[in-house]
Amino acid sequence: MPADPPRIERPDGACDAAVLFAVLTRVPDDAAQRALVAELHRVLRPGGLLQAGDHPLRPDERSRERYRRFEARHGHGVFETGDGAVCRHHTREGPDALFAAFEPAGEREPAVLTMNGRPAVATRLPLTRR
Repeated sequence: MPADPPRIERPDGACDAAVLFAVLTRVPDDAAQRALVAELHRVLRPGGLLQAGDHPLRPDERSRERYRRFEARHGHGVFETGDGAVCRHHTREGPDALFAAFEPAGEREPAVLTMNGRPAVATRLPLTRR
Protein backbone atom coordinates (compact mmCIF):
# COMPACT_ATOMS: atom_id res chain seq x y z
CA MET A 1 0.00 0.00 0.00
CA PRO A 2 1.39 3.43 -0.85
CA ALA A 3 2.34 5.77 1.99
CA ASP A 4 -0.14 8.40 0.81
CA PRO A 5 -3.86 7.68 0.93
CA PRO A 6 -5.84 7.96 -2.26
CA ARG A 7 -7.05 11.48 -2.91
CA ILE A 8 -10.82 11.54 -3.29
CA GLU A 9 -11.63 13.87 -6.16
CA ARG A 10 -14.33 15.81 -4.33
CA PRO A 11 -14.25 19.25 -2.71
CA ASP A 12 -14.14 19.61 1.05
CA GLY A 13 -17.48 18.70 2.63
CA ALA A 14 -19.01 17.54 -0.65
CA CYS A 15 -20.19 14.07 0.43
CA ASP A 16 -23.15 13.12 2.59
CA ALA A 17 -21.90 9.63 3.43
CA ALA A 18 -19.00 7.22 3.01
CA VAL A 19 -18.51 3.52 3.68
CA LEU A 20 -15.26 2.09 5.00
CA PHE A 21 -15.95 -1.64 5.08
CA ALA A 22 -13.11 -4.11 5.78
CA VAL A 23 -10.55 -1.60 4.49
CA LEU A 24 -8.57 -0.86 7.66
CA THR A 25 -7.66 -4.51 8.03
CA ARG A 26 -5.66 -4.10 4.78
CA VAL A 27 -3.91 -0.90 5.94
CA PRO A 28 -1.54 -2.12 8.66
CA ASP A 29 0.37 1.17 9.15
CA ASP A 30 -0.91 3.61 11.80
CA ALA A 31 0.00 6.75 9.83
CA ALA A 32 -1.61 5.42 6.65
CA GLN A 33 -4.83 4.62 8.55
CA ARG A 34 -4.90 8.11 10.06
CA ALA A 35 -4.33 9.68 6.63
CA LEU A 36 -7.14 7.62 5.09
CA VAL A 37 -9.60 8.58 7.83
CA ALA A 38 -8.53 12.24 7.56
CA GLU A 39 -9.28 12.20 3.82
CA LEU A 40 -12.75 10.80 4.49
CA HIS A 41 -13.27 13.47 7.16
CA ARG A 42 -12.26 16.13 4.62
CA VAL A 43 -14.79 15.12 1.97
CA LEU A 44 -17.71 14.52 4.36
CA ARG A 45 -19.92 17.48 5.18
CA PRO A 46 -20.44 18.32 8.86
CA GLY A 47 -23.10 15.88 10.03
CA GLY A 48 -22.21 13.47 7.21
CA LEU A 49 -22.25 9.75 7.99
CA LEU A 50 -19.28 7.39 7.91
CA GLN A 51 -20.21 3.73 8.20
CA ALA A 52 -17.05 1.94 9.31
CA GLY A 53 -16.77 -1.78 9.74
CA ASP A 54 -13.79 -4.00 10.32
CA HIS A 55 -12.33 -6.89 12.30
CA PRO A 56 -11.17 -6.58 15.92
CA LEU A 57 -8.46 -8.76 17.44
CA ARG A 58 -9.64 -12.34 17.59
CA PRO A 59 -9.30 -14.35 20.80
CA ASP A 60 -8.99 -17.82 19.24
CA GLU A 61 -5.65 -19.63 19.49
CA ARG A 62 -5.07 -19.72 15.70
CA SER A 63 -5.34 -15.92 15.51
CA ARG A 64 -3.26 -15.33 18.64
CA GLU A 65 -0.52 -17.55 17.21
CA ARG A 66 -0.51 -15.53 13.95
CA TYR A 67 -0.29 -12.25 15.89
CA ARG A 68 2.69 -13.61 17.89
CA ARG A 69 4.45 -14.98 14.81
CA PHE A 70 4.45 -11.66 12.96
CA GLU A 71 4.62 -9.18 15.87
CA ALA A 72 8.37 -8.56 15.63
CA ARG A 73 8.06 -7.75 11.92
CA HIS A 74 4.80 -5.77 11.86
CA GLY A 75 3.61 -4.95 15.38
CA HIS A 76 0.74 -6.20 17.54
CA GLY A 77 -2.35 -7.50 15.74
CA VAL A 78 -0.69 -7.49 12.30
CA PHE A 79 -0.18 -10.74 10.43
CA GLU A 80 0.50 -12.16 6.99
CA THR A 81 -1.80 -14.48 5.11
CA GLY A 82 -0.69 -17.50 3.10
CA ASP A 83 -0.84 -15.46 -0.11
CA GLY A 84 1.40 -12.69 1.29
CA ALA A 85 -1.21 -10.11 2.24
CA VAL A 86 -0.44 -8.11 5.38
CA CYS A 87 -3.56 -7.61 7.51
CA ARG A 88 -4.35 -5.92 10.79
CA HIS A 89 -6.90 -6.43 13.52
CA HIS A 90 -7.42 -3.65 16.07
CA THR A 91 -7.96 -3.67 19.78
CA ARG A 92 -11.43 -2.40 20.59
CA GLU A 93 -9.88 0.94 21.61
CA GLY A 94 -7.98 1.35 18.31
CA PRO A 95 -10.91 2.63 16.26
CA ASP A 96 -11.94 4.98 19.07
CA ALA A 97 -8.67 6.89 18.70
CA LEU A 98 -8.68 6.61 14.91
CA PHE A 99 -12.18 8.09 14.62
CA ALA A 100 -11.78 10.76 17.34
CA ALA A 101 -12.90 13.51 14.90
CA PHE A 102 -16.25 11.75 14.48
CA GLU A 103 -19.22 11.40 16.82
CA PRO A 104 -20.24 7.76 17.47
CA ALA A 105 -23.83 7.10 16.47
CA GLY A 106 -24.04 3.54 17.80
CA GLU A 107 -22.15 0.30 17.52
CA ARG A 108 -22.85 -3.30 16.57
CA GLU A 109 -20.76 -6.44 16.74
CA PRO A 110 -22.46 -8.95 14.45
CA ALA A 111 -21.33 -12.52 13.96
CA VAL A 112 -19.74 -12.94 10.52
CA LEU A 113 -17.70 -15.46 8.57
CA THR A 114 -14.12 -14.71 7.52
CA MET A 115 -12.94 -15.11 3.92
CA ASN A 116 -11.93 -18.65 4.95
CA GLY A 117 -15.37 -19.43 6.34
CA ARG A 118 -14.36 -19.22 10.00
CA PRO A 119 -16.80 -17.64 12.47
CA ALA A 120 -15.76 -14.21 13.80
CA VAL A 121 -17.19 -11.04 15.24
CA ALA A 122 -16.96 -7.78 13.27
CA THR A 123 -17.27 -4.22 14.49
CA ARG A 124 -19.76 -1.88 12.80
CA LEU A 125 -19.50 1.78 13.72
CA PRO A 126 -21.88 4.39 12.38
CA LEU A 127 -20.11 7.72 12.86
CA THR A 128 -21.12 11.31 12.23
CA ARG A 129 -18.61 13.92 11.08
CA ARG A 130 -18.25 16.72 13.61
